[in-house]
Amino acid sequence: MRYLLLALFSISSFSAMAGSFPDDPYISVTGSASMEVKADQVIIQFQPSATNKHAEMAKQEVDKKVADLLKNLKKAGFDTEKVESISQSTRPEYDYQKNKRILLGVRVTHELSYRLTDVNEANQFIDALLNAKVESISPLQYGLQTPEQWQGKVREMAVLDSKQKAGDLAKLYDAKLGKVYSINYQNSQARPVMMRAMAMDSNESLTVQPKAITINDRVETVFILKP
Repeated sequence: MRYLLLALFSISSFSAMAGSFPDDPYISVTGSASMEVKADQVIIQFQPSATNKHAEMAKQEVDKKVADLLKNLKKAGFDTEKVESISQSTRPEYDYQKNKRILLGVRVTHELSYRLTDVNEANQFIDALLNAKVESISPLQYGLQTPEQWQGKVREMAVLDSKQKAGDLAKLYDAKLGKVYSINYQNSQARPVMMRAMAMDSNESLTVQPKAITINDRVETVFILKP
């Protein structure tokens, strides 16, 4: 019975696969396209933190860093209303000496985020973070404000590529291209470009270059061939 079920399943699977193609002569092609678009936004996440033997004192130090940071950002011309608070966390800090764990204090971290719609201001923004003694900055996330607009253009290019390929192949085989029988498409999305994380241990300025976003798309199409 087990072998019979396996055989029936194999026959059903084969029939389903066969049903996805026409009985008439056909050609199956994959159209693809790629485009590089200059990033027009960057999300910067940063984490002011402080360590103190008393958690409340550590929190006060972090709050002061955040207040100083907001002053620096406002002075630099940034809208402080766009600073978003993501999370706050506390954890004990230990030192290990001669197999003994010694409590150094409690580290309080406040994670914040800011979305820049002018990527050329990233350097100026990071300088403001450095001046406020922010300890850590997460990888910069370069992206697009309207990714669906660019994705639509690349999708159209992929469709045109499939038509071009199908037409060229049909011509080489002395055949004529007919109507579309089926289209297999899985939506692709532009992925943000991540830059390397940076630990801020000095007051040196950093140079950040705007990044380009690569958008890819593909579509699989089956065309009927005319007799």
